[in-house]
Amino acid sequence: MKRFLALIPLIFLFVSCDNIDEDDRYIEIDPIESQRRVLLEEFTGQRCTNCPAAHAVIEKLQEQYGDELIVVSIHAGSFGIAAPYGLMQPEGDEYASHWGISAYPAGVVDRTGDVLTSDAWAAAIRNEAEKITDLVITLNAKVSDDGSKIDVTTEMLTSTSVTGHLQLWIVEDGIIGFQIDGSQRLQDYEHNNVFRACVNGLWGQQVSLSPNYYHAAENSIDIDETWNVDNLSVVGFVYNDSGVIQVNKCKVETNQ
Repeated sequence: MKRFLALIPLIFLFVSCDNIDEDDRYIEIDPIESQRRVLLEEFTGQRCTNCPAAHAVIEKLQEQYGDELIVVSIHAGSFGIAAPYGLMQPEGDEYASHWGISAYPAGVVDRTGDVLTSDAWAAAIRNEAEKITDLVITLNAKVSDDGSKIDVTTEMLTSTSVTGHLQLWIVEDGIIGFQIDGSQRLQDYEHNNVFRACVNGLWGQQVSLSPNYYHAAENSIDIDETWNVDNLSVVGFVYNDSGVIQVNKCKVETNQ
């Protein structure tokens, strides 16, 4: 089920919005057998004229990698429109500030430290997908019996010691709303992979994983009335100063 957002007026802003040439929107790279899942944090905005071209790049990459590529679109900066009328959450600006995002669209792949334009995403994702990890993350998320919250269970298993942070996010697909695309003002644009909320804090919770033991974490978050629970997923990943070690995603189970 798709959700519609209210009509948003255009505001002209003096912030960089990277232009993406037609030939640079997606660069084909030979597929590989992925050893891990890869996280792309895309920084975008409803008033970013060139961001729809980056969304097209993401669609191509998801066709290539399938479930091995997990994308979270974080609306931030002066091109974002704040909730509840738009899709920008307060955390989005904090993440953008942390990564030093100054031009949109932009992306960070597996938190390796580099802020990349969309034409560089394919190569970075391929490089990360070739890396080996022995960390397995299993997620289960479901709406509580009273329908007021989402309960999330995370299980982690590794054959080596891992110290880092577990981050859990709510993301939503199929949101129909405002978007500027080049010179067009679209009211029926479909937004996917949209960051909605942090389940366990802005930077997650610290975890210390011992080899060959299951480690479980239980978390919950209140359901916001603006969310469509049928289109919600939970993204969970473990990261440290070197980047993302492993990431996974699961649909939120409803009571229907």
